[in-house]
Amino acid sequence: MKEKILSNLPQKLPQHLSLELTPECNYQCPYCYCLWHEFPELAERRLTTEEWIKVISYIAEQGVNDLLFTGGEALLFPGIRELITHARAIMPDGKLSLFTNGSLMTEEMFLFCKEKKVYLSTSLQGLQSYGAMTGTERTFQPLLELLAFGRQNKWKVSVSITVTQANRNEVCNIFAAAALSGAESIQLGAMMPEGRGRQHLELTLSRAEWELVKEEIREMKNCGVSYSFCDEMLCECRVQPEELLKRFQNPDSKPCPAGKTFGVIGPDGTFRKCLHYWDKK
Repeated sequence: MKEKILSNLPQKLPQHLSLELTPECNYQCPYCYCLWHEFPELAERRLTTEEWIKVISYIAEQGVNDLLFTGGEALLFPGIRELITHARAIMPDGKLSLFTNGSLMTEEMFLFCKEKKVYLSTSLQGLQSYGAMTGTERTFQPLLELLAFGRQNKWKVSVSITVTQANRNEVCNIFAAAALSGAESIQLGAMMPEGRGRQHLELTLSRAEWELVKEEIREMKNCGVSYSFCDEMLCECRVQPEELLKRFQNPDSKPCPAGKTFGVIGPDGTFRKCLHYWDKK
């Protein structure tokens, strides 16, 4: 019989799992898609380090070999090193990744991740717009220093850029700054009206505006970095208001891999098929 902490997990799990270690974050990004901004009950209970270790052991037994540690801000979770160490010990050939906003990343932690072969990714959401995009008074320079440190230590960091009306006019400059500072790769995507973003529809792009952004990036001179676009502007796993469907639905969308090749385990240990949807029962 499963322990109580494992009772929310299915016996058959997708090969790739995102572990939302904590809902805590030192940023207040207005476009944040984390579901607890809509459903606070998802973050009422928080797993301890010991409980997360049991979860990781269980999912490794099910053959999962691709884990992403995230949040909230993953580096705010006090047992993050213990979880990484445990995961690497029982998944010696597995893919381990960590997503962080970068503000709490130290050189020591960075080198620890390199030692444990943990792939790193972060988000560079603005230059002049960085404060507005993160809801803080921070600046973008430490992120560029992090990318440069990764290049110097031969463990490059991947970068994501979320495009909104707040940073739309400097997207090309953001892209160039990330590329020239040493990003491993760059993924761009338009803000989705999910999570906290549900309350900030004024920041969303139209599909036509998003297509224009993509064209501008394609027309840039070669910056020596691979990049990709995420065309999902609306979660199709959940029932959406007609107004949002008209504005954001992709007529050329492909079947969503949610629950098949990808899944999420939230801060309370609950399994979800999708980052943007909770099948509340």
